[in-house]
Amino acid sequence: MAETLLVTGIHREELAFGDRVAALLDSNQIDVMRIPEGIPQNQINKDDRFYYKTRHREIYLQLWQQVVGQYRVLLDLHCGVNDSGRCADIYCQKEGLLECVAARSKEKDLAGQLKTVKIIRALKKDDLAANGRAVQIGAHTLIPDRIWNSPDCTYIGLEIYLSEAGEGVPEDWRFANELIEIIQGCVY
Repeated sequence: MAETLLVTGIHREELAFGDRVAALLDSNQIDVMRIPEGIPQNQINKDDRFYYKTRHREIYLQLWQQVVGQYRVLLDLHCGVNDSGRCADIYCQKEGLLECVAARSKEKDLAGQLKTVKIIRALKKDDLAANGRAVQIGAHTLIPDRIWNSPDCTYIGLEIYLSEAGEGVPEDWRFANELIEIIQGCVY
């Protein structure tokens, strides 16, 4: 069993892309969990927002039961669309890991295609400075705190942006694979 688990298909529309990326990975380095019946990626109807958030939280809590105590790293693969072309966001609450990924991506000439983002807790009134501005800057998530902020397992969200919706093309899969290798090098 590897120390890293790559999860694909949390959002059902992303499963084909995840399958293509997973096929390129070294199975001795990363285990793959494929979720064939994930949640829909976009919930348009604002009346259903509560149910979407609940399903989102529940799928991650079920995933966590499989991960905790088994893996040191949970790599959560997603894909989206960017009209300007291929790029990626990497989300994690560990600043040192994000700095390492940014530095190593520069070495491989990927820095222009990559943004690292720290995950932070949802802001509360106490998090506001006297002038009313937020003290912390980063990304908020629907993923439960016990997952992205766990002392036992490092959560890393990897969002690969493709030129158009779908499973992507071989260059997209190789790009994702290269980023996963960089992340692995920074984790261990």
